[in-house]
Amino acid sequence: MINYPTKKKANLNRKVNNLANKGMALEEMINQANDYYRVHDIAFINKRPTPIKVIKTEEHYKITDAVFLSPSTLDYVGVFQGHYLDFEAKETSSKTGFPLSNIASHQLKSIELVIKHEGYSFVLIYLKAFEEIYLLDGNYILKAVSLNQKHIPLKDLKENGVLVKPGFNILLDYIKAVKTAYFENK
Repeated sequence: MINYPTKKKANLNRKVNNLANKGMALEEMINQANDYYRVHDIAFINKRPTPIKVIKTEEHYKITDAVFLSPSTLDYVGVFQGHYLDFEAKETSSKTGFPLSNIASHQLKSIELVIKHEGYSFVLIYLKAFEEIYLLDGNYILKAVSLNQKHIPLKDLKENGVLVKPGFNILLDYIKAVKTAYFENK
């Protein structure tokens, strides 16, 4: 390795395929994947905007005051191979599992309604401590909530979720996990 004279010192201990070192939040990785899926005609998925009412703006339409109109549903909505997808993105620093308190009651209701109407609903969970992302089916989450579980233990998450891996051209290829969870096991 050649050390050119720069102001920055090389960090020789960094991991090569580290999600945290990519400098991107989970939602940004999902948004970039969605752009890739759209451009390559793989899927059509968008981030759902949070419904707000603008109270006050300044010049150039800069919003200075707004209120939420209602609790939003899930973060993302779209279509993949003729199937409706509706999902949430969550992060946790916990080393023991995923706290179910991270999912609001209106989000649980949305998961339930999507599944009732034969759509696919899931949560992408970023375990920051392990730098891993899992797709966890909404049915599993609803069952855990109905059993009054407070969290999904790490072992259960890894056994029942699908690990989301980087793709060839994208950092987060969650559609491969969707295929594994919903299409390959049928």
